[in-house]
Amino acid sequence: MKKMLIVVLAFCMAIAFCMSGPVTAQGATNVYYYLPYLTTVSGAQVYCMVSNFSTDDVTSTTFTVMASSLSQASQTARTFPSINNVGKGRTQLIIFSGQAITVDTGTQVVDLTSDTGSANSYGGTLKFSSSGSTGVNCKTLLMTCFQGTTNPKRNLVGYLCEDDSSSGPGNTNNLIGY
Repeated sequence: MKKMLIVVLAFCMAIAFCMSGPVTAQGATNVYYYLPYLTTVSGAQVYCMVSNFSTDDVTSTTFTVMASSLSQASQTARTFPSINNVGKGRTQLIIFSGQAITVDTGTQVVDLTSDTGSANSYGGTLKFSSSGSTGVNCKTLLMTCFQGTTNPKRNLVGYLCEDDSSSGPGNTNNLIGY
């Protein structure tokens, strides 16, 4: 009887182990924020606050103009200087103003003149990369955006976050709309 109980328990444990599925990493190497509504018009700046709640630093930040109102965009990734990457536990302000992106201090980080030309509007992808062990994902690298110079500023909606983690539904990547 004792042997039978051990065999049944071992069988149940084997079934439970098989049904649990593979163990996958929760972190992501890349987090993408798709911003479809940016403008070069003065007074319509977009202010984005990015907070890194992960245990890893962002090691690379790029912005790519993916669409332009006047012509086909170059779709060339513009890299932020490494000093402007969002460290773990930090919150950072990114400002899209005219044809430039500035970070925190107001000094220009990325010039978009060659990407936007004389277009009034454009859309692009803000990409954050991490090389840490746990990585970042849309649930740990959060961003909220506001537009305009009025007080209070207007919430920006219609942007999207996607990552390459397995922390989403069904162990897939996250895809979160704002």
